[in-house]
Amino acid sequence: MNKVLKMSFAATSILIAMTANAEVTIVDNEEGNFSIGGNVELNFNYQDRESHVNDDSEFNQDGRVLIEFSGEKYTSNGHYVGVKAQPLFESTGNIALDDAYFEFGQKDSWTIKAGRFEAYDMFPVGLDVFLEYSGSTANDLYSDGAAYTYQMKEARGRGSDGQIMYSQNFGGLYVEVGAMLGDRTNLFDGGLEGKYHGQQIESSKDSFLVRPVVAYQMGDFKVAASVETNLVSDAIVANGVDISDRTGYGLTGNWTSGDWSVNTNIAYLDAVDENNLSAGVNALWSNFGVGYVYSINEYENKEFSSWAEGDVNVQTWYASYAFSDVLEVQDFSVLLGTYYTMVDNKLEQQANASTFAEEDDFGARVRLYYEF
Repeated sequence: MNKVLKMSFAATSILIAMTANAEVTIVDNEEGNFSIGGNVELNFNYQDRESHVNDDSEFNQDGRVLIEFSGEKYTSNGHYVGVKAQPLFESTGNIALDDAYFEFGQKDSWTIKAGRFEAYDMFPVGLDVFLEYSGSTANDLYSDGAAYTYQMKEARGRGSDGQIMYSQNFGGLYVEVGAMLGDRTNLFDGGLEGKYHGQQIESSKDSFLVRPVVAYQMGDFKVAASVETNLVSDAIVANGVDISDRTGYGLTGNWTSGDWSVNTNIAYLDAVDENNLSAGVNALWSNFGVGYVYSINEYENKEFSSWAEGDVNVQTWYASYAFSDVLEVQDFSVLLGTYYTMVDNKLEQQANASTFAEEDDFGARVRLYYEF
């Protein structure tokens, strides 16, 4: 019954919002605002993955409807409080949540935000309609026996029991300090049932991750630097070793002028018995985007012996194109995306021959997108 009520409420919200070309503003005056908006995203996917268990081509369809409820209340001296909630209704029938947070501060100055959200993007990939990485490789989930495309996202958000962030603008200078609290075993594929360098994860306790960011805007150029680390010892332990001892560093730059936008990114992670370096560049011109990501994973046998030693590299190319205002319908887009990715195993020692397979994967997608 609960699920029926939720779906009915979502359907009503969508119908209300779609009566206009953009979000519906319920309240908008000098005291505050409240609006309902969102978007619909439906993907038709084709993938040819050597990592597939049967080496078969895959065809599927996925998507979701996002409903956004957003409100703010102002004071006469420029202070405000705000709230945002974004429930997701997936095409699988599941109901999930994107952002849900409370914030307060002073407009165009400082803000404190708490809840569920994403902090500053330190590895923007541009128009990434379809972007995946070979085998089990991920940019936000560590899977034992697969290369890791690290992108400064382990403490960015939406992955722990709680999150809080302070941010402030000083003209062209932007500063934020974020923290994630709680269980972080979901970083590892399988959680407490997962493994790290062949060793079973045996215990965990709540983590405290911090992620300061400094960004500076100079005309058409913007540059940002960040670090992320866990401050709690033995938050995740495997075979008596603290594998939560992970520190990442990132640097990103952007140039935007007219129809052009170019990003360059670099991220480095110092973890137990491995170092991960990722570098990427991408460009968007009008509605066309193209990008490249190169990842180097260096494995060592120090804390865990006889598992893997040497390098495993991943190369990924991707491209996208967006058709805007299709059928002359404002905010309705059809997007095309494709990627090609490959693994290069240069290990000198490898405990399990089935891990770090040299796989080439390809994918293509057609996305229907409508914003209301």
